[in-house]
Amino acid sequence: VLFVRPGRRSQVAAPRSRDVLLVAELIGLGLGAGMNLQHSLSWASHFGHPALQHSIRSLLRRARLSGMAAEMRRNDGPLADLFGLLARAVETGAALGSTVDGFVDQMTSQARADAADRAQRLPVKLLFPLALLMLPGRVLVVAGPALIDGFSRVSAVP
Repeated sequence: VLFVRPGRRSQVAAPRSRDVLLVAELIGLGLGAGMNLQHSLSWASHFGHPALQHSIRSLLRRARLSGMAAEMRRNDGPLADLFGLLARAVETGAALGSTVDGFVDQMTSQARADAADRAQRLPVKLLFPLALLMLPGRVLVVAGPALIDGFSRVSAVP
């Protein structure tokens, strides 16, 4: 999402956890398709949030000089957790696809837990608008005809 102000450079909003999840899924897809880690990262850098694209591309540039695992460990951006897991997998020889899949599962379960937490807090947040706006309208709909009937009887008596 770009926000453009006259006379200023465009500002890009910070990546969200779903953007990180998308990039992790793309990396896992590339690894599952038989690509090596560098090619998977390069392919995933073409998609997703611009800040994440830049982070992956700069990691790949720096990794040519000092090695992939070392550069992944130095990263402190939004992909630091994923890169830390991948660096450990590269150093130990663990399966990269399983590492990324585990990260995606963890992020997905965290997103579901956050959504469930927000859903549990929703009734408390809706209590005030419900009481303030809807309850008076319901009282008028239910008691209104009775009040009109009562006033018409009182005014009709001589």
